[in-house]
Amino acid sequence: MVQNINLANEIRINTINNSHISPYLAKFKDTIVQRKTFEQIFYRLQKDCNEFVAIFNQKSSESSWVMQKEKPQQILSRKQCDDFDKISKYYYVENDGNKVEVNLEGNLWTEKFSDGTFSKLFYRKKGNCEFELEFIESDNISRKNFSVKGEKYVYKLYDEDNQTYSLYTENKGMYFTFKMVKQ
Repeated sequence: MVQNINLANEIRINTINNSHISPYLAKFKDTIVQRKTFEQIFYRLQKDCNEFVAIFNQKSSESSWVMQKEKPQQILSRKQCDDFDKISKYYYVENDGNKVEVNLEGNLWTEKFSDGTFSKLFYRKKGNCEFELEFIESDNISRKNFSVKGEKYVYKLYDEDNQTYSLYTENKGMYFTFKMVKQ
């Protein structure tokens, strides 16, 4: 069954590539421009197309990221939510198993990736157990292509166990959950 799904996904990817992406990239004669354009397409599809994310959902066992249709139920107290802001150093694990270190200072959320790259975002508390990140800049290949300056993302804390917070963000009717751990 899994093999049939993988084959069907591979066929879909090849069809999209051969029918749409490759012809579009052929318009650019410069291979550097082609590569940068492909990176933008690849990462923006991950942001804007949940079906594309599902096809590429190859996650490591260390990752806590889950895509689901149901909104997680909040079981945190207001105090637990407020405690999130009092901790300045966290980490989370990406789908590929790499750890991302997060530093939260005032209104600045800084991410340090395993390859030495970074991302900077504005951090704003929005309400009970909810905050917003606004993209500023990044030199990380995925983040600089995934987001443009000024884009905003809303996250909601919904559970906590021993300073490991469970969060979710909603994108086009799907909920993406993950865990952030105090360092």
